[in-house]
Amino acid sequence: MKKYAQTKNLLEIFDLSVDYFQKRMDNDFIKGIHYFIPPTTSKTKKAVLWDIEALENWIRGTSNRDKELQELLNRK
Repeated sequence: MKKYAQTKNLLEIFDLSVDYFQKRMDNDFIKGIHYFIPPTTSKTKKAVLWDIEALENWIRGTSNRDKELQELLNRK
C-alpha cells in the first residue's frame, strides 16, 4: 500500500468523498500530521499529500496523539 496519496486518490482508498477530507483540513486533519504540502516553486498550484496511516488511525480513533491525551487525562 502507498504511504502517501494525493487528495483526488483518497476516494479510492477510503470510499469517502474528496470534500470529506478537504472540509476537515486544519480542523480535524492537521497539517504536518495528516497531510503536508511538498515544497514547490509554483505560486498557483500546490500538491497536497495525505499520510494514509495517519488517516486510517484517525478514522479508527486510534491516533497516537489521542492515546497520549487519554493517558494524561487518566493520570491521578
